[in-house]
Amino acid sequence: MFIVLYRWQLKPEQVKEFKEGWSEIVHRNIEKYGALGSRLHRASDGSWYSYSQWNNRSCWQSAFNMDDSNQLARQKMANAIIKSYEPVTMAPSLNHLLSDEMVTPAFG
Repeated sequence: MFIVLYRWQLKPEQVKEFKEGWSEIVHRNIEKYGALGSRLHRASDGSWYSYSQWNNRSCWQSAFNMDDSNQLARQKMANAIIKSYEPVTMAPSLNHLLSDEMVTPAFG
């Protein structure tokens, strides 16, 4: 398994559009490029994080080398971003995550 952590500062008035574009890209990555899913988080400092799981690094890289039919989704995200940080890639060492049904957001 291969993990990618993304971080952004977003325009508050465009968070809804960002979420829409982000969701479209995540579903495309699951259907076509071997992504295992992703979670979008709002941090207590107002920044946004996405935690994405992939089968391996090559699946993640292949998602960037495609003829992207999701330009509208990417544009929704891009329009909302004030600042984007370099992604952090990780390999899991231990796993104690609960299933999605057991997770409740801490921030609205």
